[in-house]
Amino acid sequence: MTGIAAWLSTLALLIWWYFATLTPSDSRPLPSPGEVASSLGDLAEEGLLWPSVGMSLARVCAGLAVGIVLALPAGLIAGASRLGLTIIDKPVHMLRAIPFPALSPLLIIWIGIDESMKVALIAIGVFGLIYVNVRDGVRAIDPRLVELARAYRMDRWTVFSRVLLPGAMPSFMTGLRFAITVSWIALVTCETVNSTVGLGYILSRAQQFSRTDQMVLCVILYAALGLASEALVGLIERLAMPYRSVTVR
Repeated sequence: MTGIAAWLSTLALLIWWYFATLTPSDSRPLPSPGEVASSLGDLAEEGLLWPSVGMSLARVCAGLAVGIVLALPAGLIAGASRLGLTIIDKPVHMLRAIPFPALSPLLIIWIGIDESMKVALIAIGVFGLIYVNVRDGVRAIDPRLVELARAYRMDRWTVFSRVLLPGAMPSFMTGLRFAITVSWIALVTCETVNSTVGLGYILSRAQQFSRTDQMVLCVILYAALGLASEALVGLIERLAMPYRSVTVR
């Protein structure tokens, strides 16, 4: 029953959308659900829709992977070491403050306009969020646990794997949720550059030709993929931390 109740607001929004678009198409700025469904069929028949969804997913996954691999050790070092915090923290905060459109031209010059630039832009957005949450998660660990580990003469790898990493895991999962959202935002920016496939490309092309039905379709697909990403993170969280009660958001 709780699961059904969570969808009531979405259902109400869809009903409003249906009734708000019953007027003739030339008298309203919003396409109807039928028009959006028709645009889905047109793009699928064109052979662009599903390759674009697959390519966008691949870019987001690649950017997430690179960002996490770089941010996880940086966050652990900055959280556990005062020297690491001094060296890493300020540059990361400056990087987080730079908007994606400002980085895009520089990455094109440095890396090129191929897939590497797109993955790098997503990874930069992921890096800052994962880093901050992991750093704060490590700093929130009870210092007595680390002292106890040292009293038992545990080596650094054991302290890392048995104390720091498990202690930072809840914060990491929170950062992962935000990082996935930022990944989809960065994707829109990078897919407008030298792309012939991808949801961002479809959205940009629809804007050029004033195809509001395809624009709304892209927004709906972004929302659906974001919802699927949240469900996947929830599953990973339950598997990684079965002792923690996960509340569906």
